[in-house]
This record gives sequence, structure tokens and C-alpha cells, in this order.
Amino acid sequence: MIADRTWKTRCIILGEGMTEKYVGSVTRGRVGLVADTALEGQRRRLLEGDLRGVPILNLDAAPVTVRTLRDVVGFAHSHRLDTLVGLGGGSILDAVKLGALFSADPSLAIFVERHAKRSGLLVLPPLPHSNRRPKTVLLPSTVGTGAEVSAVACLDTAVGRRLLASGQLSGDVAILDPAHLATLPLTLVLEGLLEAFLRVAGTMIGSTASMFDDDGHQLLARILRVGEQLRGNDSGPARLAAARFSMETHTGWSLVGRNPYGARHWYVANELAYLTGARKMTATAALIGPVWEEIAGGNAAWGDPARLHQIWSEVAPGLALDPDPAPGIEELMVRWAIPKLRGASEQTIQDTAASAIRNWGGVLPMLRGLDAFRVQHVLRNSQAKDLPKPSTQAGGRR
Repeated sequence: MIADRTWKTRCIILGEGMTEKYVGSVTRGRVGLVADTALEGQRRRLLEGDLRGVPILNLDAAPVTVRTLRDVVGFAHSHRLDTLVGLGGGSILDAVKLGALFSADPSLAIFVERHAKRSGLLVLPPLPHSNRRPKTVLLPSTVGTGAEVSAVACLDTAVGRRLLASGQLSGDVAILDPAHLATLPLTLVLEGLLEAFLRVAGTMIGSTASMFDDDGHQLLARILRVGEQLRGNDSGPARLAAARFSMETHTGWSLVGRNPYGARHWYVANELAYLTGARKMTATAALIGPVWEEIAGGNAAWGDPARLHQIWSEVAPGLALDPDPAPGIEELMVRWAIPKLRGASEQTIQDTAASAIRNWGGVLPMLRGLDAFRVQHVLRNSQAKDLPKPSTQAGGRR
């Protein structure tokens, strides 16, 4: 999903390792650091630089739960923080964004508890006194989610994974530094690029034509090109470009005026990932081929077949991918070694379809027009399909 933002994030791109000497200039008052436990080197450099002596909260990179949120809010309150600096991937940055917001207005926790059963999407009420919210400075260490600039965050509740939206969730400052991306395995960089690609492609497929279609096509093509570049020459500048494109899927022109719920695969993948405990992109990789096959076959409830073919015809040439969108995206995932969720049971398929329709379907716009039977059909296909062989043509070599 994409969301309109009422706050604008200040986006800063730095040379490798410059953050520790720069971050102090964008913080205010009492500062605390929330960091991924696994990022020992990056965390140490920050604490030896501008953040020397600040309190720190280490979190594991896992879906944000109510307990996680309680820890971040308690950290902010106990140290009376004016700024929260977040270092990590999407879940860490979501924890910081939500923690900052909830620390300023404890009634938001009651709002979420009351409304979580109604829908998978919760639009949070605005803060009555926004100046009470700690400033957020976000340092992403992964590619794909664009959490550092997005106006949404995921929270696991007692009734399922919920998407929380608010213009006040956007980070105040986002800093990209290739040093923070250095330890991310290449497979996860490419997986993140696929996530960014599908955010734009899925939204365009689920929207009507726009004057910004050319911007979308160009961004999609650039994402694929940097992915191919990384396969041949993994480097700091290429990783930084990947992070920039991920950020641009939220801040650029490509999604302006689109249907914010157009990427329908996301909602099913969200439920499948929650019920299986898999990563969301592992679930997405299994689903996207069957979803695109349904669209290409004329099932307009999943998206516009003409838009799908137009997008793929714009971005696939030159990469030696299958000209048909569904087998083409499958071939790309094989080439990029993107892992897929396999082995989901029939009961899991039925439960996923039921929760997807309950949380996102019916009168809600996200999966309107789809029923549990159609979702089950896609889920079964996602578990049954054989993987295509990688292309041996130019541009398709490993």
C-alpha cells in the first residue's frame, strides 16, 4: 500500500561512513539510539561519533509487536528523549516511527486495540499536539521497504498483522549511507529491489492511466538495471543506488495520483507471511507469478491486463526475460535467486484466504471484487508451480 503524507521527510545521502560525523547536526535535545542488535559495527561507529554517550535500545530484527512498541515507548519516556535515531531494516524503523508517535499520545494504543478487528488497515487519528512527538532520524540498513520515508508501519496485534497509516509516521530525516548497507547479503539487496519494483508495478497495474506513467516506467527500468549491475559488480555505490530507488518509490512522481490499494498481491502476502511466520517477500515471491497469470488471463479483479502487458513491454526488453509478464517475473526471480515460500498446507491456504478477505475484502477497497475462492486458487498455484530455468541469453547469465 502507498499512503499520502502530510509531513515531508528530509532525505540526505552521504558518502560511506560519514553518518557518525553528521547525524548530530540533524538531532535535537536529548537523543537516544534504537538499533538492530546484529549491526554491531555500524552501531559502534555511531556511538564513537556524534552519538557518543547517548542511551541505546537494541532490538532484534523481527515483526513489531505490542511488546516491542512498549519497549520503545518506555525507552523514550525513561530518558525523556527529544530525538529517536533508528538504525536497521524495516521492522526496526517501524518500531521507531510507531514508538515516537505512541509516546506522544498513549491513547493511540487504546484506539488500535478497539479498531484492530475491523480491518487490516488502521488510519490513526492525528496527534493533537504534534510537537510532543520525538523527532525521528532514520538510518536504513536494508533495501526495499522504504520505511524511512513511508507514512505506514506494520504492527502485529492479538488479532493479526495490521497496517497503521498516518502522515505523522513519516520519518523527519532519512539518511542513506552505504556503510549501513555493507553487511546486507546480496540476495537480500536484490530481494529488496524486487519489493520496490513490485510496489510500483503492482500499484500501476491496479490504477488507471496517468500522466505520470512514464515516470513509473523509467523508475521500474532503473530498478531492474541496478539489480543486474549488482549481480555483476556488487559495490557500495550500486547498493546506495538501490536504496535511493527504494526511497523514490515513496517520494517520487511514479505513484502520484494512483490507487493507493492497487498492489493487491501485497494484502494476500501479508496474511500468508503472518500465518506461516515467513518473511513477507518470501511470501510475495511465491504469489506474484500466479497473480500476474490471473491478470494476464483477464481476471480484472486482480488488476488491468492491458496495464500489466504495457509495463512489462516497457521494462523487460534488454534483460532477455520472457516477454509474457508472469513467466518473465518468475524468470527474473530465479536469476536474482529470490527465495519463495513453499510447503504451505491446504489448511494454511484456506486460513490465509479467509483472513485476507476478512481483513481487506468485502466493502473494503483493498481486495474488493475478490472472494476467498479466487484467493485460494492463487495460493494453490503459488505452491504448485515449477520454477523456470534461468535464461542463458545475453543479459541472463548468472
